[in-house]
Amino acid sequence: MQKESFHILLRFFKALADDSRLKIVGILANQECSVEELALLLHLKEPTISHHLTKLNELKLGTSKK
Repeated sequence: MQKESFHILLRFFKALADDSRLKIVGILANQECSVEELALLLHLKEPTISHHLTKLNELKLGTSKK
């Protein structure tokens, strides 16, 4: 495996190793939600949700709309 591919794969698994991010991916796989809705569902603060979504979007594991 090439070094670059390895690092991409490593980042992918690190992103999904976080419990909250994994829950976010599961929720968003079934329905669209706003940051506010995700915060309520997961009992987290909106800035925390935004941080997790940024990490997921960096790896193309999600998209966002305004």
